[in-house]
Amino acid sequence: MRTAPCRTCLGCRRARPKALLIRLVRLQSGAVVVDARARAAGRGAYVCPDAACVERALSRGRLAHAFRQASEASPDLAMAVRAAGRGALLRAAARPGTGAPTCEAGNMKVGRPAEAAVGSVCETDAMTVRA
Repeated sequence: MRTAPCRTCLGCRRARPKALLIRLVRLQSGAVVVDARARAAGRGAYVCPDAACVERALSRGRLAHAFRQASEASPDLAMAVRAAGRGALLRAAARPGTGAPTCEAGNMKVGRPAEAAVGSVCETDAMTVRA
């Protein structure tokens, strides 16, 4: 099983598998938007779809620090992040024969093994991922 890429959430500062986070990008105008396909050019920042993480991530200064430039969150960005998070979880669960993300305790390996049962739990030092 290969190691999946991990990113750090702007809100809780925990390293999590990239597939479980929502990518934000800064447009040339300085506005921050959700990058639903995670393919937009430029520097990205990641946030958990959890309401508390989104609130902390969009607080003053965190976006500007992450993008290394003055950045402005739109009023509906928090709602867009939560909606994108729900969609990502539904897509991961709907993939036939893959199961939802799992991880190996201690070394943050993430995969989608066919034998992963829905409802199983795998814990690491920094997080719990539910399959």
